[in-house]
Amino acid sequence: MIALLGLSACGDTTTEPTAGTCPHWVITTVAPKHLEAWIETLYVKDSNGNWLHIPQGVVGELPDTAGWSGLRYGGGGPNFRDAGAPMEIYVRWQSLVEPQTYNWRFTVPESMRQLLLKREMGKVWYKPQPEMACRSDITVGVAPGGHTILWVDGQGLASVEIARGRGTAEPLGPDQGRHEGRYVRISDDAKKYVEEHGIPYDSW
Repeated sequence: MIALLGLSACGDTTTEPTAGTCPHWVITTVAPKHLEAWIETLYVKDSNGNWLHIPQGVVGELPDTAGWSGLRYGGGGPNFRDAGAPMEIYVRWQSLVEPQTYNWRFTVPESMRQLLLKREMGKVWYKPQPEMACRSDITVGVAPGGHTILWVDGQGLASVEIARGRGTAEPLGPDQGRHEGRYVRISDDAKKYVEEHGIPYDSW
């Protein structure tokens, strides 16, 4: 289950990327195991003032249900080669196990943009030698109760947590009040898990 991603020319907000810096970034969304979510919309505002719309739908799944454990390497998705560095992120999603609709808007700090630019030595398990890599992968985690997290990582490099937050409930409900308030259908497996174990709201 993978939500699609955005890619840009990942420069500093004031200067163009120099030799040896990372040429791109991508963004993806995930949710804890069994706690299914549907991303209605995901936008990233770049340093050129443009809001990039990233196609959405189902999200990736973390290996555990409670907490934000198992952060792992993301990647993939369509390319936006002419975009600027990420400045703001807006996500609106349906938490299918509740059900409830939330939105979260996050201002990207300069420290995160510098992480996206930096090359470091990383070790990938299937390659014999370490090599230079980038933390060019941005991941937004969404959980019941509107809980959110944002981190960056890259191939062979450890995840760096950037921020945790709390989205606000959408008063119009799913799809901004369209489709008679119907939510995307939850899977039978997720429904059974929540009925048996509940939702660990306090773990995020």
